[in-house]
Amino acid sequence: MNLRNRFIETLKGRKADRVPLMLDGFLFANQAQIDADADPARREIAHRVFDYCASFVVCRSYVNRYLVTPPQFIDEVSREEQNGDVIVTSEIATPKGKLTAITTQNPLTRTIWTVKYPVASLDDIEKIRSIPWELPPDLAPPDLSQLPSNFYEKSILRTGISSPFVCVAGMMPYQYFLELCATELNLIKELTLVCKERILNVLDVLLTPETIDYVWMGGCEWLTPPMGSPRLYEQLVQEFERELISRIHDAGALCHVHCHGNVRSTLKMVIERGGDFFEPVEPPPDGDITFAEAKEVAAGRITLGGNIEARILANESADVVEEATRKAFEGGRHHMVLKTSDGPISEITPVMLKNYHRLIDVWEELSCL
Repeated sequence: MNLRNRFIETLKGRKADRVPLMLDGFLFANQAQIDADADPARREIAHRVFDYCASFVVCRSYVNRYLVTPPQFIDEVSREEQNGDVIVTSEIATPKGKLTAITTQNPLTRTIWTVKYPVASLDDIEKIRSIPWELPPDLAPPDLSQLPSNFYEKSILRTGISSPFVCVAGMMPYQYFLELCATELNLIKELTLVCKERILNVLDVLLTPETIDYVWMGGCEWLTPPMGSPRLYEQLVQEFERELISRIHDAGALCHVHCHGNVRSTLKMVIERGGDFFEPVEPPPDGDITFAEAKEVAAGRITLGGNIEARILANESADVVEEATRKAFEGGRHHMVLKTSDGPISEITPVMLKNYHRLIDVWEELSCL
């Protein structure tokens, strides 16, 4: 069974030949991409898992966390480097005045942090919601003529979106979002509905039948305990994501729900709204449920991904990594993907290199079905 079929069949709940391996940060499409990486340790791991891990061809959705504001209304006005970080200032043109956002990114970690949100008041909300909705001008279905030559053996065609409420919460400081959930919940619901409709418009363009294999949807972790209450999760996540997942399924695609943290209380809800793949299921102390317990809750109704923590790979011994990897296989090997909780956010240290090799050793030993 090739890598593409192994991954897709597993997400569909069918029997594959092995448990898929998904190592974030090492999912290269070809050997030339690996050789171009500057980190020799990353190249070493990537070469070892090249024949084990599917890769992804990404079709851009242009869904952002600024109320899904069309990109044609957002202009980058400055970009500067400070102490190795790249500081980007953007302006959002609205009929009621400009809004400003500032982000910073460290090229090594590749993580983007917002240091100034465009929205800080109800007046700012009225500004950003006054922008007329238009589809992004470059939004288009995937061009299948441009797929890599090994696509049908190794790759998955995907796009990515956010949970609609995150496109509301992401335009303001999180504590202000929670305050508005307490004082202006109807407004938050109204804005979440706006974002859901905009995302559906985007999906209507991208999801032509039998093209995109799967849609990654992130953000519901912003309201899992202790970030938000079960009541907020029910009101701002469940029904909005259910409609998106239904649209994804109508196009023959699969839905990947990405959610860190304490997921014991939300796993059943993800299953109920139709998710196909849920990850990362993180064990205590990072989360609140072991992978074996999650498999028991799922009862074969969803494929689970997990659960090797990035911090273990970065900081612990190879024996600890082996123990965590073996525990991931407890409770059964069907309906699961062995996955790291995140990719490395620094150069690969000797400890990390040894740990990744040990993880792969255990996967090789236990993954055959």
